[in-house]
Amino acid sequence: MRRPPRLIFAGLLAALLNVAALAESSPFEGIWLGEIVAPNTRTTLGLAFTRTEKGLLVSLYLPDMFLYSVNFGPAEIRDDTFALEPLNLTVKRTGDMLTGTFAIAKLPVELHRGGTFAPAPAAPEFPAPPAPAWSHALGAPAWASPTALDGIVYVGTTDGKFHAIHAADGSELWTWTGPNPLWGEALATDDAIFFIDERTDLVRLDRATGALKWRVPLHDEKLAGGPPPKNETFNHRATAPVLDAKKSILYVGSTDGGLYAIRARSGKILWRHAAPAKIYAPVALHGDDVIAACFDGTVLALDRRTQKETLRAKLGGSLVSAPVVAGDRIVIGSRDYLLYGVELPSGAIAWRDSYWFSWIESTPRLVDGTLYIGGSDFRRVSALDPANGRTLWATDVRGLTWGSPVVTADTVFAGTAGQNMAGTVIQHTSGIIALDRKTGAVKWRYAPPAVAGADFSGCAGSLVFADGKIIGASVGGTLIAFPAL
Repeated sequence: MRRPPRLIFAGLLAALLNVAALAESSPFEGIWLGEIVAPNTRTTLGLAFTRTEKGLLVSLYLPDMFLYSVNFGPAEIRDDTFALEPLNLTVKRTGDMLTGTFAIAKLPVELHRGGTFAPAPAAPEFPAPPAPAWSHALGAPAWASPTALDGIVYVGTTDGKFHAIHAADGSELWTWTGPNPLWGEALATDDAIFFIDERTDLVRLDRATGALKWRVPLHDEKLAGGPPPKNETFNHRATAPVLDAKKSILYVGSTDGGLYAIRARSGKILWRHAAPAKIYAPVALHGDDVIAACFDGTVLALDRRTQKETLRAKLGGSLVSAPVVAGDRIVIGSRDYLLYGVELPSGAIAWRDSYWFSWIESTPRLVDGTLYIGGSDFRRVSALDPANGRTLWATDVRGLTWGSPVVTADTVFAGTAGQNMAGTVIQHTSGIIALDRKTGAVKWRYAPPAVAGADFSGCAGSLVFADGKIIGASVGGTLIAFPAL
């Protein structure tokens, strides 16, 4: 039976009035301030719901992540529950209080109505850097970290070339050209250079001449069900070989989900252990064990003599940085925004430290019992106590710190990457920075000219110390050296 026209009109009018009422008022409207509580710390969080002609919009205040009033668009509110999916934030309103969880780890959140957002502070002015000792054009982007031995710096580039450069003056010793792009750090020994290329081939070059000695494929297509996949890590993280010098055996993970042991002299594969997922990070050697970080979040320890697993722990996010053993802890960062201390040999979680909504890509550097680590979106270099994860100091370095800091007697050096992609809510600038090792105070910072139209700039990997210089490779294709003052 058809409804009378005037009832249809009345129903439409009521619906329109209801929508208008929702647009004009909401119990969420206004500012809410409170905290996120993490295992090792807590931080201020604020939400502002603002009524506009387009409805209720939400802005986020999270000063520890350099967000002071960032508009995230229309507020998604259902049944007194607000969700901000990009940050895994969900809160439910009860009167003048919002309670819920934040991030993948579901950290507790409690906000109360009222308060104000502090304005963003002025950008700091850092001391100027020393003049560069030299720079060397590589001819293609370098996402890999450079390595050095005996005054020679080694680095691969995305055009498949591998460069050997004199650290003293930046002059070229030799260049080798291969068929596949190079993304990962190389291993330099007395007589050889080893690295993994984009096809997951392990390559050995003669260190003196750059001549190819052998190439061994480490992606088993039958076991993996196909050729090497496109790199899933977003920022081109890549594995690298690690050497047991006493036994002359290389250990390296693979995109086929294998953990390999290879004879360094001949390239002969001694064994392959099936890991639960692809491995995009270097392994660690600890006693008789080799420890691997897998892309599915698994930390795996394997007895190198028997190939039997001695530890398997599943963390909350993908792993692309190398595990570091500090005392009776494995310390490793995850893409669930947490830095973990994992107990040896049990695999139990000893402590967790939150980086709020920042991946933790940096492999920690352990020096004299202290860990030094970068922070990706967290934009800090920090010094930590590995026993409990306690922060000793943390310094904003203005950019993405995906590499490992370099530590000298009194200084911590780090390279930063800049990101200019659409949708980025945190400003990241590229550079090289020197910090006081005791306090984290900035000694100097080098900021290269911005690259117009580039998604990324600066140092995506670690720096290297050689011949009294700190040396970085940029995604713009330049190797640059500064005196390590």
